[in-house]
Amino acid sequence: MHHRLKSVLRGLALAGVLLPVILAFASIAGAQEEEQRIVVLVNDTPISAYDITQRVRLISVTTRQKPTKALQKAATDELISETIQLLEARKGGIVVGKDEIDRAVDSVGKRNNMTGPKLIAALGKLGVHSQTIRKRFEAQIAWQRVVRAKFRHQVQVGDAQVDQALTKQKPEDGAPAEQKKTEFQLQRVRLELPENPDQKTIAKRLVEAEKLRARVKTCDQIGDAIRRLSKTSVKPIGRKSADQIVQPSRALLTAAETGSLTPAYVTSSGVELYAVCGRRSVQSDNKQRERVQAQLIGQEFEILALRHLRDLRQEAFVEFR
Repeated sequence: MHHRLKSVLRGLALAGVLLPVILAFASIAGAQEEEQRIVVLVNDTPISAYDITQRVRLISVTTRQKPTKALQKAATDELISETIQLLEARKGGIVVGKDEIDRAVDSVGKRNNMTGPKLIAALGKLGVHSQTIRKRFEAQIAWQRVVRAKFRHQVQVGDAQVDQALTKQKPEDGAPAEQKKTEFQLQRVRLELPENPDQKTIAKRLVEAEKLRARVKTCDQIGDAIRRLSKTSVKPIGRKSADQIVQPSRALLTAAETGSLTPAYVTSSGVELYAVCGRRSVQSDNKQRERVQAQLIGQEFEILALRHLRDLRQEAFVEFR
């Protein structure tokens, strides 16, 4: 009886030691199971509770927002979009290489005065896993390629759009006015003359040229207008800066209104006029212009990207669990 009592007491003591250990393991196992729980299915691609927790942490750290239900919803929505983007990229055979992601991480690191690996390490100390960061960059790079491949023929930024954007900007580096020059968008109209024409023939062609000037108010009208005239042609010249044009043409172009034809003059080839289809004032170097054009192109792609993603999300199968 005495020995049996001791055995029972030893059993209870052992249970008292093991119970906290068992409960601790059970708690860890439960937490791991919760992390692996699938919260959303996007076209059969799972998004786990762990994915969402990590994305919430990343957004919270980088934007200094407190983790809230609203932030969790935003993180989930972001992951759904990225999953759709990556699936669309894979459908088009687009694969983002490790080195490309490394460069993207390095670029963000430089903006924060650190290397890419140090950035990863710093975020790691705050609980953000490196794969969470890299996955986000992978989706961004892949989606950019998807959009540019799909819409590259649709995005066109004309000179007029660049000109308008430039009028809203101040000249860079305090460029003085003398560094600017006028640039014309031109078409040349030529009324042919026979070899060794007499004054009567020249005068007749000059009258026809003046009547043509009176009819044409925009460059779009030139094609129809010259059909009424024999041996008359129009040729696009493209953009020419004022210093590339010889006199008397330069003076005539400077005085002409946009959309009009210059007064006619006689050359060895015939009676000629220039159509001023556009003009702009530019700096001697076009670096600012190129940057503005790149920005406008980027904006156009961004609009198309948002529309395309919206359409893909509407078509996608998204199941919350």
